[in-house]
Amino acid sequence: MIKQIFLISFLTIVVLGSWGCKKSSTPGCSAAWASELSSQVTAVSNAAQAYAANPTQENCLAYKAAFQAYIDALKPYGNCAALTGQDKDAWQAALDNAQQSLDNLDC
Repeated sequence: MIKQIFLISFLTIVVLGSWGCKKSSTPGCSAAWASELSSQVTAVSNAAQAYAANPTQENCLAYKAAFQAYIDALKPYGNCAALTGQDKDAWQAALDNAQQSLDNLDC
């Protein structure tokens, strides 16, 4: 279970993070997404490590909350005009899969 959580976290961060927008004039559209979301990524990583080290309900809930905050922070990036076609579809599918994986995590 813990390996699945790390795998889901890692894949989600990599997949969602790989699509960035090139124009910064549109809300939620920035080439600097990595630095803009660094606090959320750090929070997810720290929470996942804490949960893996001590799989309590409290740590699971903290992990879920951090991961949900990250997903919520990613949502505006889907409105970027530079994200179109297959890239937009893949981005939305990855976001939906991440949300589904998080929703299926029982604490």
